Amino acid sequence: MLALVVLIVAALVAPFAARSSAAGDADRARPVVLAGDAVPGGGTFERFSVESLPIVAPVTSEGRVAFFATILRGRASEGFFVWSEGKVAKVVVDGDPSPAGGTFSGFGRHPIPALNAHGRLAFAAAVAGGKTVEGIFLATGRTVKTVAVTGGAAPGVPSGVLASVDAPSLNDRGDVAFLATVRRGRESLEAIYVASAGKLRKVVAQGDAAPAGGGFAGFGAPVVNAKGIVAFAAVVEGPAVPGGLFVSEDGKIRMVLGAGDDAPIGGIFAKLSERIAFNDTGAIAFNAVLKRGPVAAGIFVVEGDRVRKVASLGDAAPGGGVFSYLGLWPALSAAGTVGFVASVDHGPAPIGVFTADRSETRKIAGVGDTVVGIGRLASFGLYPTMAISATRAVTVAIARDGGGAGVDGIVLVPPPP
Repeated sequence: MLALVVLIVAALVAPFAARSSAAGDADRARPVVLAGDAVPGGGTFERFSVESLPIVAPVTSEGRVAFFATILRGRASEGFFVWSEGKVAKVVVDGDPSPAGGTFSGFGRHPIPALNAHGRLAFAAAVAGGKTVEGIFLATGRTVKTVAVTGGAAPGVPSGVLASVDAPSLNDRGDVAFLATVRRGRESLEAIYVASAGKLRKVVAQGDAAPAGGGFAGFGAPVVNAKGIVAFAAVVEGPAVPGGLFVSEDGKIRMVLGAGDDAPIGGIFAKLSERIAFNDTGAIAFNAVLKRGPVAAGIFVVEGDRVRKVASLGDAAPGGGVFSYLGLWPALSAAGTVGFVASVDHGPAPIGVFTADRSETRKIAGVGDTVVGIGRLASFGLYPTMAISATRAVTVAIARDGGGAGVDGIVLVPPPP
């Protein structure tokens, strides 16, 4: 799929406008699940990550946390689970019957689920022994329904069929947006679809006209908010802007921000991240590389027609040091608090999890911090990411370091008091 950004790892000192909280929140963190814990149905949890892929454990305001895991000595080898009020429940594991026929045969190629406030879980999965090999599914309690499957018709693309599906996003109404590859004869093209009220419709496809001119050439993972509006990053071919952030509402697509637009701290946006966060107010959080700016890269939020900086390379990090690398996938709460993972130079922790609102940046946890029930945090994995709820609860996956120290698991930090 799309690769919009390769961030420059640099540390160029710049002023930091927001007040920083040096005190971390690791003392409030608690484990959701750890390697070695019992799996419902048998076996023990082994890992909560997949090599070379980011891992996100969505968290809701009600305190539910969804996660992918591999299993040791169980009847299944991997699956999706939901934690709530101290208990882990199975959603689906390999070997379970698929509503599209056959059985689920794997989730590791698509290990990021989507969870809404009603406890519904959207996920992508491989299927064996049925009429399809892959699909997007929606689980509600013990019931799993099909959203879309490969081999099925691709609405909006004449003679097109779905060849692959990925990256589901789910809102509280039950709408599911996802990425797809569509095959039409010998041609393949990328597209974004949304399933709503049992109907599948195309949002946009490769080759469609872009609002500022040119044609869409590729897409990042879409996000659908509670109003059914879909936001996405895209590459554009043609004489207009080379890419940007877009939203689709009521069948119309508009560009929110384009490569080449002015950055609020100076310079212009040169490249925008593939992964974005989008909330119900319409705000979009994203990572960007800058050109001719005071720093090389930063995390920003666009709200309406205004863009504000969240953090940039060289900014002071809470607790000491400066940000030297900013994670490619920020998170965003309902009120606009942005969560992100960052590397820190000259500070007490080389990597940390942070949240930032308009007045304060907080350190949530860092490598080397001690968490009750876990001990010392050794690593956040190869591609660290985090999730944030509407009420600012935070989850992050933890892992062993290169020397084998630490433990694999999912950590939850409750909303700030």
